[in-house]
Amino acid sequence: MYVRKADNQFFFIAVRGDMQLSEAKLSKLIGEVGLADAESISRSGAEAGYASPIGLKDAIILVDDLIPESQNLVAGANEKGYHLLNTNYPRDYAAEIVADLAQAKAGDACAKCGNPLEVLSALQLVSNGETNLTNLMLALAETHHDDKGLTLPISASPFDVYLMHVPGKTMDTKAKAEEIYNTLQNAGIAVLFDDRDERAGVKFNDADLIGCPLRVTVGEKGLQSGMVELKLRKEKETTAAPRSELISRIKTLTARLIIP
Repeated sequence: MYVRKADNQFFFIAVRGDMQLSEAKLSKLIGEVGLADAESISRSGAEAGYASPIGLKDAIILVDDLIPESQNLVAGANEKGYHLLNTNYPRDYAAEIVADLAQAKAGDACAKCGNPLEVLSALQLVSNGETNLTNLMLALAETHHDDKGLTLPISASPFDVYLMHVPGKTMDTKAKAEEIYNTLQNAGIAVLFDDRDERAGVKFNDADLIGCPLRVTVGEKGLQSGMVELKLRKEKETTAAPRSELISRIKTLTARLIIP
């Protein structure tokens, strides 16, 4: 027995005794509700502990859709200490709404395939047409990771490329990396540029942690021969690519990551 918070309307909901009411389904159907107080229950003619939809007044009655399929049920008599045997819908009472109101539980048959349902933890990704970005990122992180960090798919990663430079002894690798960054930006490639003057190991670890699909490393040794290093996040091997072919190589590698 509930009252709708918007207008204090009293609702009586009938579900089978072996089922539990889903308050989420109820609220979605009629709006936000709260448990009915003693005054509302008494005014309707119901008796708490012995209540049923039979003979109520000033109440909107909702019936779970399993009730019409179930015959000869026991129901409260709305009189203390008494129950009614063999009640049936719609012979003994009517309802304004018949709908799916029961809470599904493990072992129930799936409405579509008939297989038993399992209870799993889940995150709500969309509510009222709006995406919950926090839950979306949690779901992506749970699904796409390894022991080093994220392994985001290219469709979900905010950047296609993690670009970094390894500080050199005789060459300004940071300036060269910035040139490459501008080139990639102009080619429409989403790039996260790590321009910190940190050790290579620190940057490699951060690149794995962040999880961009492709890492591009600009180092002194490679630059001396006109090359940069490419590594897909999910693969162990690295490859060298000429700077002049970098854009085409990146597009070829990232195309492999797109799920058709």
